[in-house]
Amino acid sequence: MNTPKYALFGALAMLSTFTTQAGDFIYKPASATEIAVHHQKVAGSHRERFVKPYEVQRLSQNIYWISVANYNVTAVVGQRSVLLIDAPHGTGKQLLAAIKSFTNKPLHGIVYSHAHADHVGDSRLIQQALADTPIEIYATAEVRDALHSHKVTAPAPVTQLIGDTFNFEGHTFKTFSNFNGHTQDNTALLIQDQERTIIHAIDLVHPDQLEFRSFSNVEDAIAYKNDIDTLMTLDWDVMVTGHSNLGYKADVQFVQDYIRDVQTFIHAGLAKAQFAEHFKGESPFSWYAGYTNEIIDFAHAKMAEKYRKGREEEFDIVAKSHVRVMFWAMFARAL
Repeated sequence: MNTPKYALFGALAMLSTFTTQAGDFIYKPASATEIAVHHQKVAGSHRERFVKPYEVQRLSQNIYWISVANYNVTAVVGQRSVLLIDAPHGTGKQLLAAIKSFTNKPLHGIVYSHAHADHVGDSRLIQQALADTPIEIYATAEVRDALHSHKVTAPAPVTQLIGDTFNFEGHTFKTFSNFNGHTQDNTALLIQDQERTIIHAIDLVHPDQLEFRSFSNVEDAIAYKNDIDTLMTLDWDVMVTGHSNLGYKADVQFVQDYIRDVQTFIHAGLAKAQFAEHFKGESPFSWYAGYTNEIIDFAHAKMAEKYRKGREEEFDIVAKSHVRVMFWAMFARAL
């Protein structure tokens, strides 16, 4: 198997086939023709999804979920052509093959959700593969500026800026630039197609698994918590997530409850720990390390009591990072 380098990142935390709320969902094989009903997900383990060339699930009349090596994108079929939201590094050829499996319309546009190359890095390869076809690259000014400031050169340059809304061949997208936890430029997109509302929201919630380390290496854990709360308030039917499976409000609720428990147990640890017990030695590093580690270890142990059973492998890999990143974000703000 020729595994794309960046695609490995999408598998690092996917070592368990545990389903978060399996009883609440319907699992069926992916279908490019049959529209998924509410609470329908794609059957198969993380490992099975990772090794397949691609999977396509129809979400509405004109909108499709495509998964390649555990990276997910949205494809929108317009009046004359196709628009992709994101083009993860190492997936370009498979994405083009996937599009051909459900439409003969050409790809004419790619939207960037945020300036992380693992999610948008193959746009340049796609442009090169379709050299005779003009491919517009859409993004918010925030995403464009983040690509420039961080010197992210793998993706093709942005050619069209988008605002609060933008139109593509009969489809109107509503954009949300206020999801600032994962990155400052992270953009969610809401698309209504006939009676279905789809949200494309990346690196926030990953159904059927615990979240990646440090909640996908959040830049701001408190803002990330607020992002999850915002996802719950928006009106949508199904979510295209950056990795794993299709997402629904129940998946967001799981992450919301998980974060709430992390914060509750951190507060309990703060109430229990006594700094004076760690005031030993000459270095302040040892004082604060002992004090903060006691709080983090306490909260982690409490999380294990509630969340470890049935998902031991992934919990042991990622859970302490969740507690640690949230602790320091709370500590810095005296929350």
